[in-house]
Amino acid sequence: MDATVVKSEQRVSAPVPANKPKLLRGIHHLALNTDDLRKTLDFYVHVLGMPLVHGLRTPPRPPNADPTHGHGQGTPPYPEIAHFFLDMGGDSLLAFFEYPKGVAKPVDRDAIGAMQHVSFVCGPKRYRAILDQLKANGVKIVAGPLVTIPPAIHSFYFFDPNGIRLEIVSDLDGDDEDLQVVRSCGMDEATLRHELASVSNDKAWIDNMIAAMSR
Repeated sequence: MDATVVKSEQRVSAPVPANKPKLLRGIHHLALNTDDLRKTLDFYVHVLGMPLVHGLRTPPRPPNADPTHGHGQGTPPYPEIAHFFLDMGGDSLLAFFEYPKGVAKPVDRDAIGAMQHVSFVCGPKRYRAILDQLKANGVKIVAGPLVTIPPAIHSFYFFDPNGIRLEIVSDLDGDDEDLQVVRSCGMDEATLRHELASVSNDKAWIDNMIAAMSR
């Protein structure tokens, strides 16, 4: 067996009908960390054009409370820190916690479970306008513009002030307002089966995934 093919040992769940209503609509907010909120807000508001929506301080922690007090395991370990929200379009929010300076190490974006990059979508006109805006503000484009999904999905990449890798993606053959993100990235069943076979040679699992594919 090819070394890249791993047979699944997990029980295959019943296929999800393709026409079943989706449980989730999309992202409410994506929460990231910074140790310089002013610089971060300046970048996202003035360079990327995201309106500021909301700001708050996280709750105080009672004396001797467990670090998971409040929002449970995984909550930021620092009480009363700033937490601000930006409108990233599509009725979704981008949020930042401001951690105390010097307490958190830079993250390895290539670690398992880490966020490798954030990809924002826009129409062709805004794609070109954002590229020009970034260059005008001295932001280095580290890759692209290039075709990421043939024939027309184009992207370019850069970093925010915190070292977060960002991508702007657009279907340059598409509409400026009706972006059709899912449809523009769709593929036919045979091609998707081929790609799934590189993940696992378990036919039942592949059939299960195909039954749930976007159509």
